[in-house]
Amino acid sequence: MRSRLPLAVAVLWVLPLWVVTFPPMVDYPQQLALSAILRWYSDPARGFRATYELALWAPHGLFKLLTAGLAWVLPINVAGKLVVSASLLAVGAAALALCRRAGRPGWQALLPLALTYNSAFYWGFVDNLLAFPLFLGGLAMADGLLDRPVAARPWLALAGTTLLFYAVHLQFLLLFAGAVGWLAICRFRREEGRRLALWLAALVPGVAACLAVMAYGVLRSPEGVISNYERRMRSAPPLRLPVTLKLERLPEVLFGAYPDRTAWVLAGLLVLAMVLAVAFRDRGGRQPILETFFATRLATLAGWLWILYLVLPEFRGGYLIAERVAPAAAMISALALPAVAAARRRLVAAVVAAVVVFQSGQTLSAFLRFRGESAGLAELIEGTRPGEGLAGLIFERESACWPGVPVYLHFPAYYQAFKGGRILFSFAELFQTSARFRPGKSWDDLLREWNEWNPRFFDYGRHGGRFRYFLVRGGPAEVAAAFHGDPGRLGLSGRTAGEWWLFERSVEPGGPAGKTSP
Repeated sequence: MRSRLPLAVAVLWVLPLWVVTFPPMVDYPQQLALSAILRWYSDPARGFRATYELALWAPHGLFKLLTAGLAWVLPINVAGKLVVSASLLAVGAAALALCRRAGRPGWQALLPLALTYNSAFYWGFVDNLLAFPLFLGGLAMADGLLDRPVAARPWLALAGTTLLFYAVHLQFLLLFAGAVGWLAICRFRREEGRRLALWLAALVPGVAACLAVMAYGVLRSPEGVISNYERRMRSAPPLRLPVTLKLERLPEVLFGAYPDRTAWVLAGLLVLAMVLAVAFRDRGGRQPILETFFATRLATLAGWLWILYLVLPEFRGGYLIAERVAPAAAMISALALPAVAAARRRLVAAVVAAVVVFQSGQTLSAFLRFRGESAGLAELIEGTRPGEGLAGLIFERESACWPGVPVYLHFPAYYQAFKGGRILFSFAELFQTSARFRPGKSWDDLLREWNEWNPRFFDYGRHGGRFRYFLVRGGPAEVAAAFHGDPGRLGLSGRTAGEWWLFERSVEPGGPAGKTSP
């Protein structure tokens, strides 16, 4: 029975992903569309080759490569869900490895697992979802290797892990290098300095690759390397939030932006588990200062991560920065808790289990509500032709299940993921993607006047000619606003399903809308 418990927990934990057709993840449709470009790049019906060129050397490509590979044998949405599910479950496995390395009971690894449905998940930061388990598992490996003599294979394993972050997330590559460096500092007087330096040298290839690509296309914005869209995005000033506001937002960052006090209840249970673990810790005997410094290496590492969360800007260059760090800091904090005295271990374990059960139940309930709320899109996309142009006009971006998170923002990208063709805005505009627009193929002239955040700026006369399909989310009032009256007077035929509207422009033979030149 006990041997089946981890499997049952794993199935229940990822079940929410599989009860919905489309996960409530903001960027996920765009990431899936990029995966589709890799998978069907040469398919003439989808028309990707004429518009995009591949950039497989670019950072942050692992999710796209894994999903595109699985899409050879599975539907692409199933492939994407499998990768996301594996990344969530891998957090539990990696946390368990770090627990064992720190001499903590296995049930303590449930706390990092409970933190996986966080703001990074709902924003669809799939690269972050892959980075969390790699960060935890890499630390477990590095912590063990730093106590051993240097050998070629483990050195290469540590170097390979660091390099793998290049394909996952550059920000977490730097966090991982800093974290391993801190683990080495905590051993400095206990271990031979030369040996520690040799182990730290394994980080150099990955850090060098990270700094090289950042110097080339991230820290600056050279014309011809960065698209005009991204140049404008990066010109925005950084946004810094007061520390008090960051602390106030922390429950939603760690557990999701629920409309009620769910995130605060979960945060309270998490804090209670931590307080009980500290209060009922196995006190043992006093240790020398250096031994205490080593024994608390994970706790001090968590402290550094929390400082980063508080001092980093919230947004810089159009990208979320600080919010990505908080879940990792909370995961390390949970694993850094002291060993609990045997007499109180069941009590603390029961509170930890309560966090997991409550989070699992609330997540599944919200996903089931979202399934009904988002219904209809798959039916509409199924009836479209492949390789055309689709304009997304998402007036109602948010879900009642997670207010404040624009989960529907990039849902038009599902057309590109399933049928190919083009949409108004694609992540191919961004530097760190595996597919980019060919020279002259970006619709930057449209993006200067109208984008996915501002559907009210859409003008059918000026912008509609490049699209065959128009996907609207909203009610009749939003439809009328999008087309300045009845779409039928413009010659558009329409269908509706749920809160989705799909309008089609009649196109003369030989002139598909998605291939009309600017």
